[in-house]
Amino acid sequence: MYKNRIFRCFTVIIFMHFGVLQSIAQESNEVDPDKVYRFVQKKAEPRQGMFKFLQAFTSEFNSLVIPPKFDEISFKLKFIIEKNGTLSTIEIEDNEHAYAYIEEIIRVLKKAPAWKPAEIKGKIVRSVHVVPIKLRFPMRNVDKALLEKSILERTVSTEYFQFECNCKLINSNTNQYNKVKEFAYNTADNSVFYSITLREILLANVENHFDIIKANAEKQNATTNTVDYKNYKALESNFVVQGNESKFYNNTIHFIAGNYLINITVISTNEQISKFNFADLKQTFKLKIDTL
Repeated sequence: MYKNRIFRCFTVIIFMHFGVLQSIAQESNEVDPDKVYRFVQKKAEPRQGMFKFLQAFTSEFNSLVIPPKFDEISFKLKFIIEKNGTLSTIEIEDNEHAYAYIEEIIRVLKKAPAWKPAEIKGKIVRSVHVVPIKLRFPMRNVDKALLEKSILERTVSTEYFQFECNCKLINSNTNQYNKVKEFAYNTADNSVFYSITLREILLANVENHFDIIKANAEKQNATTNTVDYKNYKALESNFVVQGNESKFYNNTIHFIAGNYLINITVISTNEQISKFNFADLKQTFKLKIDTL
């Protein structure tokens, strides 16, 4: 009888231990409805298939936002596929310069049909996905010698900076009192206006200058973003001014180099042209550091 009692107690202990292990296993196998899974049993995929998804992305992407000297760009898109198949939290990997075109990338992705979401144990879950993208623009290829010649011909140069632009200087002045140097350019057809200003500042007041820029941007209903620009801390602002007959699309980047606050601006009545030339200006703009 004593042995039987020991056996029953031992059996109860084993059963209880097994029950605890089974409970832990069940908890670890539960699917979290809010978690973003990297590894899933059934991957998310475009409803029309990956080939057609990439084909649609390429055909919808507006190549005008890419400077003409590039005939292809490559990057990786990282995003979350929500449980309803929509895409969110869009990021770029392996090409930081592609962030200059993030607005166009997001616009194209938002137009894409919803994906088939990922599944774990038959349950729909949120998941992360990475898609390599390569965009080619073969129609924009030109003879390299002609391209180099055209770039040389369109280089704008001052003692402070240089950049590439099919434009001419229309005004420049120096305000000794405010310690501001201003340069204004426009294209031959007056479709694009460029403004570059250099203001001498006290480096101790850097944050104050950015705060003023943000405050002025709010008054103009402008959007502002903090960005990294060629190793400078910078702010980008975009806003629209309604004129008598047309809207003027303003794109500006503000950054500090040496003891100068530098603003470079592109304005056009065409939104895409303004963005295109702004991206090109940011890419080609170079400071003559020795001067600063």
